Amino acid sequence: MRVWGRTTVAIGVLALLVLVGASCRGSDGASLQSHAPVVFVCKNGVAMSVWSAFTFNRLAADRGLSVRAISRAAEPTFTRVPLNMRLALALDGFGIGDYEPRVVGFAEVRAAERVILIDAQLPSSVAVPDRPIETWTGFPPMREKYFESRAALRVRVEGLVDRLANSSTR
Repeated sequence: MRVWGRTTVAIGVLALLVLVGASCRGSDGASLQSHAPVVFVCKNGVAMSVWSAFTFNRLAADRGLSVRAISRAAEPTFTRVPLNMRLALALDGFGIGDYEPRVVGFAEVRAAERVILIDAQLPSSVAVPDRPIETWTGFPPMREKYFESRAALRVRVEGLVDRLANSSTR
């Protein structure tokens, strides 16, 4: 039998309270369902792309940018975000609401100003030759190493928002 430490239980209870609070305030997840100029794509669409899109949207709003991001999957492996990721995202104040991971589509890639592949490849059926695609690699798996992955992704997402903010002021 596995014995849970007090710290683990406290973090779990705190995350559950934040998750319940985020659900009561309303869903951020709906914003990840529609088309957007920035599309974050990770393998499963339940961790890195979700966190990156939420963080991007928060930072962009704070900087007064109108551009927003959505989250997508490269593969159809999950139909729901696992509970451990829901709790981890809730710790960062992200309530995913009714968000369900979806595989990125041709129309989304074609409409995007920028596609960010996070440790993933774009499905060949949605490749659009003239779309700007960035590939970010080398992140710890977020579902297993949330805080390490989050720290590494934060640097990239902040850099992207900075670039977009600088290009919009010219």
